[in-house]
Parts: sequence; C-alpha cells; structure tokens
Amino acid sequence: MLELHGVTRRYGGLTALSDLTLTIPTGYRHALIGTNGAGKTTVVNLIAGTIRPSSGRIVLDGRTITHTGVTRRARHGIGRTWQHPAILRPLTVAENVALAVTPSTAPSILPAWTKLTTAARVRRHQLRDRVAAALDRVGLLADADRTAGELSYGQQRFLELGVVLAANPRLLLLDEPSAGLDPHDVDRLGDLITNLPADVTVLLIDHRLDLIWRTATTVTALDQGHHLATGTPAQIRANDEVQRAYLTGGTTPPPARVARTVRAADCSPLLRVDALRADYDGAPVLRGVDVHVDAGEVVAVLGRNGTGKSTLLSSIAGLHRSATADRMLLDGVVVPTDPYRAAALGVAVVPQTRRLFTGLTVQDHLRGAAAVARPAGTRQRWTTGDVFTLFPRLRERLHHRAGQLSGGEQQMLAVARALLINPRLLLLDEPTEGLAPAVIDALAATVGVIAARGVGILLAEQHLQFVAQLADRFVVLEHGYIAMTAPVAGLGDPAHRGRLDALLGVQPVGSPT
Repeated sequence: MLELHGVTRRYGGLTALSDLTLTIPTGYRHALIGTNGAGKTTVVNLIAGTIRPSSGRIVLDGRTITHTGVTRRARHGIGRTWQHPAILRPLTVAENVALAVTPSTAPSILPAWTKLTTAARVRRHQLRDRVAAALDRVGLLADADRTAGELSYGQQRFLELGVVLAANPRLLLLDEPSAGLDPHDVDRLGDLITNLPADVTVLLIDHRLDLIWRTATTVTALDQGHHLATGTPAQIRANDEVQRAYLTGGTTPPPARVARTVRAADCSPLLRVDALRADYDGAPVLRGVDVHVDAGEVVAVLGRNGTGKSTLLSSIAGLHRSATADRMLLDGVVVPTDPYRAAALGVAVVPQTRRLFTGLTVQDHLRGAAAVARPAGTRQRWTTGDVFTLFPRLRERLHHRAGQLSGGEQQMLAVARALLINPRLLLLDEPTEGLAPAVIDALAATVGVIAARGVGILLAEQHLQFVAQLADRFVVLEHGYIAMTAPVAGLGDPAHRGRLDALLGVQPVGSPT
C-alpha cells in the first residue's frame, strides 16, 4: 500500500528526517515510535502531502505521489488525524461528518424537508444514513445534534476519527490519537483500530506503548530523524538500540522529587475556590467544586474526559465565565473573570492545545510574554535566562517557528511563555499529552523546580505516573463534583485504589450524594 524510498526532509540546516525507506503492506497496522523530535509527525505530513520531501520518493498503491497535492491524495484514499483534534467547532457533530462524506452536497441536510425534490430526499436519506453509521462507529450517534465545541476533549478526538472514517480511507494516518484520553477511551480506541476492515492500512503514531503493542502488526522506531529498526512488536521491545533511545521510560527510575516548602497549614491558601459552578450553554459542568492550592504546592485534578477538569482550569484563568466567579480568590483577592486581568494578578495557564502561534519563532513568543504589563512595583521573578536554564533546547531553537518544533519542544515553549508573565499560580492542562516517556520524566522534574520557587500549581492530568512523582495532593472530579481527594501517596494505597480505578473508568460510579 505504501512505500517510502530514501525520503529526506530538511528545514534549512535542520534535518528532520534522513533517508527513510519503508514498505507497509495493505491491511497492516504499522506503528511509528520514537522520542519527541524523532521525525514521526514529519513522516505523516510527508505522506499526507502537507509538506514535500527534500529528496526521495513516496508511492501509494503503485502510484508515485511525491509531488501530488493534499486534495488529490485524499481522493486516492489517504485520511489523517492530527495531534490536536481538527474539527469545525461551530458546526454540529453530524455536519462535521457530512462535510467529509460529500462536501459538495453537505448543505442538503439543512433545507426544510418540504422544499426538497424526491431525488434530493433520497440523497438526504443516503447522506444521513452514512453520517449515522460513521457516528455510531465512534460512539457519538446520540450527540449528532450537539455542536462540536460542546463535546469533551476525548469526544472531539473520536469525532475527528469519525470524520476521517466516514470518507472510507484506504490508508489511515493517526497522529497521537490517544493523547488526552482516559484509560476507558484508550481501550475503545484500541478496539476501533483492531476492528477496522482488513483492507484498511493504518500508520499509527502514539506514546501509549500498551496501545502500540496491542494493535500494531509491525513497528518502526525512529531516533532524531534516523531509522533505528523495523519489526514485530516483540522484536522492537527486545531491540537494545531501541531500548536505549526510547523504551527506557519503564526501566529508568523516575527523577527524584524536588524539595520544596509549602505554605504553612495555618495560613490562608494561595488559591481558594469555593462551591464553583460552571455551565456550557445551560448544561451544568461544575456543580459546586471546592479546591485550594498553597504556594509551592502541586495539586492534580484527575477524572475521566468530560468531568470538568479543563472547565475548572479555564474558569480560574478567566477563559470561561463561571456562575460563581466571586468565590475564586488568589491571596484573598477575587480573581478577575477577564483573562488579561487574571494574568496580571498572577494566574498563568498552559492550555491543552498549547495555543502557540505556528508562524512565530520561539524568540517571538518569549519576547511577547516578557512584554506583558504587570502591576506597578511587581518584580520580574522569571527571566528569559531562567527559562533557558529550565529548557536548554529552546535556546537552540530560538529562531525556529513554533510549527517546526516537536511536540515536546512546543510544550517547553508553552510553559516558558507562561512563566515569563510572572505567575503566582500556574495552571497546566494535560501537560504530558503527546510526550515521550523520557520527556515526561524531564517535565516532572522541571515543574517540581517551578513549584520549589513558590509557584502554586494546579494541573489536570491523565498520566498517573507523572502525578505520582510530582504532585502533593490529588482530587478526582465525577459528574461535576469532587468525588475524592487524598495525598498523592493515596495513588498506591489499596484502600483508595479501588475507588480511584472506578472513578477513572474501570467501572461506572454514581453521582455523590
């Protein structure tokens, strides 16, 4: 189905991919693994046609497509997803899929039934049937009439997958499809990939190795743009070179926790949130949430997708208007509902999608953040030199555009930008999403250093090992309530573990009384 012959991609003096030769037979589930910056997404972009190779040849089902445009490649049967869901948020779930099924006639689902001709009614029935089948496949049929922006992040990922599958691709390119998903949804994703028709070929990038080993027929490991090895999952797991370059996350001890001083228990907390309520279009998301974070403390917010984790962080940052905004206090001062004024008070957020400007350089981002006005008399505690100490890679990438960075480098830049606005409270939304195991360990150590300088940190996260090696306490959201709170040691406590597993999706849990 797919052949790459000596494919190379350069960005100026940077070689993102070097002389890759690869053959993937029809119907195979082939995985690409490697640390951030290994060249995995570059491979997907080259195959999809969003970038062109500097040299080499790409062949799809016997047809050379090296210089073929994106649209024609899609018509030849290539479908793809992105590292962050690429959906049309103002449209309904059904309309997103309808555009993929038949773009030229998708508006025919909108006119009033009485104004349609008989032929148009037949086409409309056929369109609706295809849309319904695609949504049923990804578990979103009941949400067909909701706008895509109302969906949880995990549901948006499945919607994007439904959009791609609705076009009946022969080659499916999946770029980090499990990123940001809870364990239950990762299992659903694995089932969906496994049960695709036998003639659909899949190229999968993901850092969830359990998903890779479960679904892949063959695996290719890359390192800094170079091919390391290709083989079965068992062969790749046993490969010493791959172990050294990438698979050390499970064998290397996690970094030691950074010593830090948390504000004394008899003092008021840095952040205090009382009975927070927040809605989306009238539908309650947070129903009365109490959270506090001390200076120098790391508190993790856990829970399945759709339980309100991102809404909690967005409400505190002023990005989402809550119903009880006056109950959020930072050092005793009400946090403004305007995001710019909240930032000026000392609240910084790193959103799940990072929200970088892909056409601006690393230097542009850092200069812009450092120039943000602060209240008179406020000392700049974080400098560009500080963030280069935390993230030396950013100094090396200073003149590269954000769109050219790896996922790990983009996360470094997003955190660095947040620090340069001089925060007292740092909000991190799924900071490990799309990161390799070694990069996750490095990020945990870095966030620990930030907390040690007195910054309170509230993070929403699915990666329990990251939480265990970094956080002081965790809370679990369920149905818009705090269903559980405990010291981080409770993650390994059998007395807590059964309840925690149930809340995170192993089995259903009812609403608290």
